Amino acid sequence: MTTAKLSDTITRLGQRLPGVRASAATDPELLARFLADRNEEAFAQIVRRHGAVVFGVCRRVTGNYHLAEDAFQAVFVVLAAKAASVRPRNALSAWLYGVAYRTALRARTMSDRRRRRETLVEKLPESAQAETDSVEGADIAGLLDEEIARLPEHQRLPVVLCELEGRSRQEGAEQLGIPEGTLSSRLAAARKALAERLRQRGVVLSVVGLTAAFGQLAEASVPPNLTARAVAVAITPGVVPAHVADLSHGVLRVMFFQKLKAVTLVLGLIAIAVLTGGMLLARDREPTVNTPSAPTANFLPVGFGDAPNPVQPTAKFADPKPQKGSNKLLFWRNGDLVLIDPDGKNEKKISKGGIRYHSSGALLSPDGKQLAVLIPAQILPPLKVGEEPRKPERKLHVRGLDEKKPGTDLGVQCQMYYWSPDGTEIACSEFEDGRDKPPDAKHFLVNVKTKKQTDLKLPADHIITDWSRDGKFFVTTRVVPDKEKPQARIFLMNRDGTEHKALTDEKQIALLGRLSPDGKQVLFHILTLPPKEKPGQPRRELATVDVATGKLTKVEDVPLNAEIQASCWSPDSKKIAYTWRQVHEGKPEDVIDKATESHLVICDPDGKNQKTLVTEKGRGQWVITLASVDWGFVADDPKEDAKTDEEKLQGKWKVVSVQDGGREVEIEDATVTFVKDKMILKDGNRKLEGPFKLDSTKKPKWIDATMSERKTLGIYELDGDNLKICINEDPNGERPTKFVSEGGTPNDVLMILKREKP
Repeated sequence: MTTAKLSDTITRLGQRLPGVRASAATDPELLARFLADRNEEAFAQIVRRHGAVVFGVCRRVTGNYHLAEDAFQAVFVVLAAKAASVRPRNALSAWLYGVAYRTALRARTMSDRRRRRETLVEKLPESAQAETDSVEGADIAGLLDEEIARLPEHQRLPVVLCELEGRSRQEGAEQLGIPEGTLSSRLAAARKALAERLRQRGVVLSVVGLTAAFGQLAEASVPPNLTARAVAVAITPGVVPAHVADLSHGVLRVMFFQKLKAVTLVLGLIAIAVLTGGMLLARDREPTVNTPSAPTANFLPVGFGDAPNPVQPTAKFADPKPQKGSNKLLFWRNGDLVLIDPDGKNEKKISKGGIRYHSSGALLSPDGKQLAVLIPAQILPPLKVGEEPRKPERKLHVRGLDEKKPGTDLGVQCQMYYWSPDGTEIACSEFEDGRDKPPDAKHFLVNVKTKKQTDLKLPADHIITDWSRDGKFFVTTRVVPDKEKPQARIFLMNRDGTEHKALTDEKQIALLGRLSPDGKQVLFHILTLPPKEKPGQPRRELATVDVATGKLTKVEDVPLNAEIQASCWSPDSKKIAYTWRQVHEGKPEDVIDKATESHLVICDPDGKNQKTLVTEKGRGQWVITLASVDWGFVADDPKEDAKTDEEKLQGKWKVVSVQDGGREVEIEDATVTFVKDKMILKDGNRKLEGPFKLDSTKKPKWIDATMSERKTLGIYELDGDNLKICINEDPNGERPTKFVSEGGTPNDVLMILKREKP
């Protein structure tokens, strides 16, 4: 069906294109006509005008005629999808050159991967033979293509126009709308840069030699009918061949993630951190569980209140009550909210009702009974190929830890949010990612019970990143976007919006400050932008600053290839936790699908005594698997604690996996049901049942069952809705001691079960 449609479209376009005379319309005019109504003729003119350069790049980089044809078509599929993003529009030729080089590289990579997977002859005739006259010529052409693609746009554009498309300097200057002298100087600078880069790679070319090399690149012609095919697949999505669609989709993904990585302004980086899970999750906690009461007047260290404009708080907060409950870390993992002990044990998912939470995670309330969390107000459809990402609406909710529904919608949208010390209010910041302008943030409080909103008079170029435990001060990041030297500094701000104290200077880009529960230090991120001549991903580091003295200490042993996602303090201020994602070296097209690990780490504030609690692997450099992290006390459920294990086991459990003698066993709809003192095992049409008995005082806990008059000795581990059982089927043997399955040992059969919800 698709092939027939494609043939019809090509025939129609093929009949039309030869009769189209060369248009005098400029590239911006042709793009405007295409964007206005998907004008085929305008798009065809673009393909005819720039096709030779595009096909030349594809042919040289792939070294394969058929791959070059696929890449050529994919380039114009990408153009049709991203035409609106070509800026400036008179730079279309340089834009197409860069896309062509990237697409051809991806086509070659995909072909190489297929060849390695398949069992073929050792050397394919077409791919083994370069399409230039000599190996030396092929090497020089390939290097030159690579270096042209690396040139900044203002230098690459004159090279493409004048050296590859053969336009005169006057014509090139007219198209770009710049003086001819300016174009000549840019062209000279580009030639000088290319000659130097080639020299560093072992290729020395004179002025004449470089001109000859340009001539070799310019000698290309588009095969008959390829232009019509390219126009057909670009303007008619339903006829795109599968291999061209895969190639163009991959390039569009790379372009999107490159856009994220290429942000050079601090505001954009803050927004990306929020949207990808790096949101600062501030908490105000009691220093220890047994603290009898929270200090008030003497809470802040010496020097904390020495600001020139001390202002009394506009609201009084009750002293936080001593925390009772379990010390837990709350983090986001693959769309779910998860609790875990600081020693890495008792991991428990608390997502309910199938709700997928935003990677900004959630914040525990000061009493440990509720969560503040962002939930999408609507489910947006998946992005189509080439579609720009949309800003979703996310509403702030408050819900109980075990609540199945989203909870209470507070009726506000925000990006940053923090509980008040007494848990009655939440401070919010909502801002736009303007990239070239300040955030224009709006700050307000929302009452958790009444939903009433009260404006905060904080400056619009500040973003709230924490709230002091006594309620007097906000920690903020002040953002100063600047193309040459962006700035971000951390401040303590009074509740009336006046500055209390600057905590960092202008020497580094400081983001997302977290005030320790004892009020003595602030944990924050330091951002280092890559040099202009070597674009790349900004480096993030962690550091602390002493509030009283201003002394800055970097957190040691953060891996060099780590992208910090989020960080927080322990309730006693003696530890910190952070999540980080592995960053791969290499081009985006090479790492976009590369397996990437993320980690949750706790350590001392200086980085020593590190311990990794959780490791998660995702497929792709930019796939988020671990994001936000919060640390506090979770209130214990007195009713649940009062239950015995026999009561907690009651109900049906789905058998997730079974290992017998160290080997996986296939199971068919297996379940275990506990009814009073009876245990019922079903596996397909088989059914076993009998009494069971627990002894929860043992370590590990004991479980004994008698099935069909056969007694088994076992151990069990119960964690909420998760259950492990390890048994020895020999009633005369020894009881298992650990949760593994090993042949020839008491640890014979291991079952993993999950509670089935009614």
